[in-house]
Parts: sequence; C-alpha cells; structure tokens
Amino acid sequence: MNRLLSGALAFLLFSSSASAVNIRSVVEKESIALLKEQFTDKSVAISQAENGIPDIPWNEPGIQFWTQYYSNRVNRLKLVQHVKRHEMFLPYILPVIKEEGVPEIFAYLPIIESNGNPSAVSRAGAAGLWQLMPRTARLYGLRVNRYVDERFDIGKSTKAAIRYLKKLHSIFGKWDLAIAAYNAGPGKVSRLLKKYKTNSFWDLAKLPDETLNYVPKFYAIAELLNTGTIKVTTQNHKLLKVKILSKTSLYAISKKLKVRYSTLKTYNRQYRSGVVYPHRYVYIPSFAVKNRKFLAKAKDAKIYIYKPYRREKVAKIARKFGTDTKTVKMVNKIKGKYAYKGQVLVILAYNGERENVAVR
Repeated sequence: MNRLLSGALAFLLFSSSASAVNIRSVVEKESIALLKEQFTDKSVAISQAENGIPDIPWNEPGIQFWTQYYSNRVNRLKLVQHVKRHEMFLPYILPVIKEEGVPEIFAYLPIIESNGNPSAVSRAGAAGLWQLMPRTARLYGLRVNRYVDERFDIGKSTKAAIRYLKKLHSIFGKWDLAIAAYNAGPGKVSRLLKKYKTNSFWDLAKLPDETLNYVPKFYAIAELLNTGTIKVTTQNHKLLKVKILSKTSLYAISKKLKVRYSTLKTYNRQYRSGVVYPHRYVYIPSFAVKNRKFLAKAKDAKIYIYKPYRREKVAKIARKFGTDTKTVKMVNKIKGKYAYKGQVLVILAYNGERENVAVR
C-alpha cells in the first residue's frame, strides 16, 4: 500500500507539467495505483435523476491527470471546438437518454468518441457520431449495407448506442465498466475481470491504452462541462430535421436549400448512393443555410421535402400539410397557382401531423 500511495503522490506532483508527460504511459501506470472506494462529494450537475449518477472516483490519478491536461489553454481550446460542434446534437440525444433511463452525463460521450463529427470513421471501422461497429449496429436494428449505413443516421444511431450502453450496464452493474466495454468490447472486459478477480475498472491494468485513457478522460470532460468551466448551449446553431416524402437526391436537396453538397453529405453519410427514399430524414445544420428568411420561418415548423407526381395546385398542397398557400409560394418562389410534376418543394408545416400524404 505504501508503494501505491507514493506512486499516486508522485503523479500529483508531476502533473503540474502536463505538457511534458507521455499521456498514455502515465495513465496506464497510475491507473493501477488505485485507492479503492475513495470518492469526494462532487456531483454531476446535468442530472439528479434517481436512476443514478455514475459514482466517479475524483481522487483517481487518471481523472486528475486529464483534468490537469485540460487546464492547459491549447488543450482546452481544442476541447471547446469539439464541444461546440457537438452542441447541436443534444436536442436529439437528451430525449432518447431520458426515455431509456440512462444518466444524462452520457450525452457527452460522442465528444470523445467522434469529436462531435457525425461522419467520423475510425481505423477499426467504427462509424458515426457514436462510433458503432457494424456488428453492434446490426444487433441493435441498424441497417449497414452497400446502399445505407444507419450508423451515420443521427437519430437512429443515438437510440442504438444508448440501448447498447444500457445493456452493458445491465451486464457489468457499473457505469465505468459499461463505458470501458463500449470502447474495448464486453468480451475483453469480462475476461479481464475474471483474470484479476475484481469488479473494478481501475484494477484492469491490461486493457488497451486507449481504454485506460477513455474512462478517466470521459469523466474529466464531463466534470468540466457540468461545472460550467466549459459552457454548453444549444442556442448557437440548430440542426434542422427534414422529412423526405418523395424520392429525392441529396444533390437536389442541397440545390433547393442552397446548402453546400459536401456539408449535406457530412451530416447525411448514411445515404451511400446519394438518394433518399420516402419517409426518411435528412439533417441540415442551420449555419449552412444561407436563406435567413427561411430559417426564421422554419424555427417552429416541421420541414418536409415533397415532389408532386402530377401538376398540382399550390393551395391543395398547402391544405395537405396544414399550412398556408402564401408560405408555400414564398419558400419555393412560386408565382403561379400550380406546382409541377417532379418539382422539389420545401414545405413548412405548423399545424399538427400531416405526413400521410400521397408520395412517389
């Protein structure tokens, strides 16, 4: 025990020069030096739900290391960039977390998984905001084939990832082990728990370096966000969710909304062929839309892409969606009474659900 204490103290003294430290080696060595079951009274501000805030060992050297690491200005600025990129996804993540009964702290997990990049792909083949592997994605109902890869679908991948994380917690009984299993795989974690005859993540010295960093890094980042050291807001940029009611190409949508095609692809990489079929969604960051009048009107509306399959009166289209003729004409720059077959229309609907319309 004296050796473990001296190792922990040595780490704390050395952490003041974090820039000179080899992160991977320090976390690997110092994670072994666990002072078991010693926690402070800190709490996670984002959630006080009875389903449980993860018990975080704030005195654990690995967590203190990452906290010190992000006290460096350059490292903090990089983290802020990733947080700002991730903020627009929170309105889609938090409702799923609440529905599944998972602590809200896990809304921050994509910050270290993908740096908040919805089109990220790892060297191991993990993909999307939540970095799901193909086998895991299929297990939780996502389609991964030559035409569609729903790991890049922000809504569907979030639900799959949260359910997977919830399942891992039911297996291991602790959130830190569930997080480690999410990163390294449940088989790897299970084998090491048996080998070392322990039920504590902090005793698993032979996990991959990435996983030894992963858990304390996540907890350190979550603490910085929850205490307001790094502020999180969803007000700066909104992620627009557009329902496609007629088979349409991403290129046609980008042209219609005057959004760069490359940007649209970044946020909708799930459509490998570049074609979106009816009753699926396209996500568009508000900062990419140049038409400010459209954004102002879209603020409280449901947004649809619709193509008439024959010549159709604008007034009739407006009635289908519970909107008004003037808005349909303004958004689509229609001067006459009619919209024509195959014309790509953007519909902003404000009154109720009008999704069951005729589509082709």
